[in-house]
Amino acid sequence: MKKNSVLYFSVGLVVILAVVVLVFGIFFLNEKDPRETFNTFHLKFTQVSTLVLDDPVKINGVKLGKVENIELSGHRVVVTIRLRTDVRIPKDSEIRVQNIGIMGERQIGIILGDEEKYFAPGDTIDGQFDAGIAEALGLAGEVCDSTKVLLESVKAALNGTISNPEFQDRFKTLLDKAENLEDRLMGLVQNTDPQLKRTLAGLNEATGKVNKLVDGVQQPIDSLFANTDKVVGNANNLIGELEGVTKHLDELVGQVQAKTQSKDNTVGLLLNDKTLHDDLVKTVRSADSLFRIILQDGLDINVDFF
Repeated sequence: MKKNSVLYFSVGLVVILAVVVLVFGIFFLNEKDPRETFNTFHLKFTQVSTLVLDDPVKINGVKLGKVENIELSGHRVVVTIRLRTDVRIPKDSEIRVQNIGIMGERQIGIILGDEEKYFAPGDTIDGQFDAGIAEALGLAGEVCDSTKVLLESVKAALNGTISNPEFQDRFKTLLDKAENLEDRLMGLVQNTDPQLKRTLAGLNEATGKVNKLVDGVQQPIDSLFANTDKVVGNANNLIGELEGVTKHLDELVGQVQAKTQSKDNTVGLLLNDKTLHDDLVKTVRSADSLFRIILQDGLDINVDFF
């Protein structure tokens, strides 16, 4: 009876120890500490690529949480993470899905900001996605496909041009015509080059003669302009003198007019006396008649001596 009790006790103790080891093993493998408490946040991304459950969540490079759930919500991917309760996320923090390995491993990286306002547990936060090895390999595959299509197009173009015998014949004909044209142009240049040189030489000689002619007439022209300046000066002086004479004549005429209109002098009296004027006219007419008779009949002179 005692042996059975000891056996049962031993089996029970082993079972209890196995359960304890199993529980602690589960916590150890899942990197869980029964004493720690966590808060839950929801992160929204355009895509997450190779991010999977239990991937680490690092705050400024320190692992303080992990990914609990990934689900599609509309046109975005919502990632639920679990963080320790002593971690607070400022609202100006940067949250990204980061690449951490050459095999496409991912993590959630959070760079804490300096703002004093924080996200509350359970909030939905917008994050950003960083391209990694997987995206680069995918892009490389697209590039390879595009390159293949491009090579096929180039190959088709070459087969339709250079590799085509008809194109080769036409190209050869074109080269022959180009060579013929080149020969004709060379002959034309050789024929016209001496004439062009002679023309340029004649032009240079004519230019030299024109320069000599200009140099020869430059001095007389300068002298002519100098004499012209003197003549202009003399003309200006003459005009000044004529203006003085004209002014003097105007004054003299004014004085004469004033004297002839005045009755205080002999000229004024003669000009202003109408009777004298009429007598003078009659006398002149009589003298004119006398002169006419003398001219017609001659002049008879009778001398009486006593």
